[in-house]
Amino acid sequence: SVVILLAIIVFSVYFLVHYRGLRDTAWKSLFIAQEQARGGSFAQAQQQLAAIEASYGSTSAAPYATLFKGDMLFAQGKFKEAGAEYAKLTNSKDVAPFAVYSAGKCKEAEGDLAGAQVQYSDFLLKSPEHFIAPEVHSSLARTQELSGSADLARTTYEKIVLLYPDTSWAMQAKARLAPKAPAPAKK
Repeated sequence: SVVILLAIIVFSVYFLVHYRGLRDTAWKSLFIAQEQARGGSFAQAQQQLAAIEASYGSTSAAPYATLFKGDMLFAQGKFKEAGAEYAKLTNSKDVAPFAVYSAGKCKEAEGDLAGAQVQYSDFLLKSPEHFIAPEVHSSLARTQELSGSADLARTTYEKIVLLYPDTSWAMQAKARLAPKAPAPAKK
C-alpha cells in the first residue's frame, strides 16, 4: 500500500507540473495571437488561435482563444463566422456571458433584431447580476425600439433607470424616455 500511495503522489505531482506547463504555454500563445491581430496579421493570429484550441483545449486559455477569435471576426465584419465562434462558448463557465452578449451583437449587426433580442434576453435571464448587464439592457431596449416595439423599449429603459440609477446607462435611458419636442414649424 505504501508503494501504491507513493506512485499516486508521484503521478499527481507529474500531472500537476505537466498541466501547469501546458496552461502557461497556452496563455503565452494567446498573448502572441493577440499581438499578431493588433499588428494586423489576422491570418497568423487565426492560425495561432486554432492551434490553441486544438493543442490546449483542456486549459483555461482555450475558451478565451475562441472568444478572441470571435471578437477578431466581428471587428472584420464577419458577423456570421463570429457568431459561430461565440456559439461554441455558451456553456463555458468562464466566458459564457460575454459569448451570449456578443452573439446578440452579431445578430444585431446582421439585421436580425428579433434574434438579437432573444440573445440579450437570454443573457439577462442567466446573468442578471453580471457587470455588463446594464449594457445588455441598453442593447435590448435599442433593438426593441428599432424593431418598432416602442412600449417594450420604454419598459426596458425604465428598468435601466430603476436598476442602475446612478450610472451613465440610466442617464442615457432617461434621455430616451424624455418626451420629444415637436419640430418647429417651417414658414
